[in-house]
Amino acid sequence: MTEAFAIAGVALAVGIDVLALSTAIGVKGPPWRQRIVLGAAFSAAEIAMLIAGLTIGAGVGHVLGTIAQWIGLAVLAGIGAWMLYEGFSQTCTLEFDVVSPGGLMLAALSISLDSLGVGFALPLLRLPLIPLVVTVAVSTTGFTLAGLAFGALAGRLFEKNAERAAGIVLVAIALLFAVKDVTAR
Repeated sequence: MTEAFAIAGVALAVGIDVLALSTAIGVKGPPWRQRIVLGAAFSAAEIAMLIAGLTIGAGVGHVLGTIAQWIGLAVLAGIGAWMLYEGFSQTCTLEFDVVSPGGLMLAALSISLDSLGVGFALPLLRLPLIPLVVTVAVSTTGFTLAGLAFGALAGRLFEKNAERAAGIVLVAIALLFAVKDVTAR
């Protein structure tokens, strides 16, 4: 039973930033086809990073995990800052296109780098890989779709202010995790 809680805890831990980013993306109201693509891409990125972290191993894992976490936070804050810029700019003609190949890869990378660190810790956690991978895949897709739906609702209700709020939330989450990491040392 504690194994199931540990698996659920890992899935929740890696899913929180997926929920935040998906909510921010959802503000623009992407159609269902794009929502499914995002859910699949975010889920695949989380699983790939978990397995990559497990494969690389715990020897180098601590150093790479810390670096990966900081890169992920920087990318997440960058996406949030861009959304803030778009939200306040009256003349912004460029838009962060999360469904373009580059935008999708950047977004997936920003939310999955923490899974690399989790993957490094998997040998210590002694969790069964298949149930963990299935749980993370399902929960990540669920977090993505829920975040997109909530973001779309917020976008319709609050229009331009929702994009600004989403950008602020992403930057705040990145800063919160950075402060938490610094104070934990």
